[in-house]
Amino acid sequence: MSLVEVLEQLSKARTYVTEGERCMIRQRKVVARLERQGNDPLDAILFLEELEGMQDEYIAHLDRVNRQVMGLLKAD
Repeated sequence: MSLVEVLEQLSKARTYVTEGERCMIRQRKVVARLERQGNDPLDAILFLEELEGMQDEYIAHLDRVNRQVMGLLKAD
């Protein structure tokens, strides 16, 4: 894979991590609102946990792509 292709992947990976963080922030607010209102937040918490797992995967992918970029830069 060329450096240009890997840099494009890096840009996309960064976007996913940023968007994932925004989703988790919104979901944390949903959980807090449900708790404040005295409603059962279990489903919202489970969904937040799912988002957090996905975010962990996005960050791991971002780290792999970063290493790939560094490897290509060192090769040149």
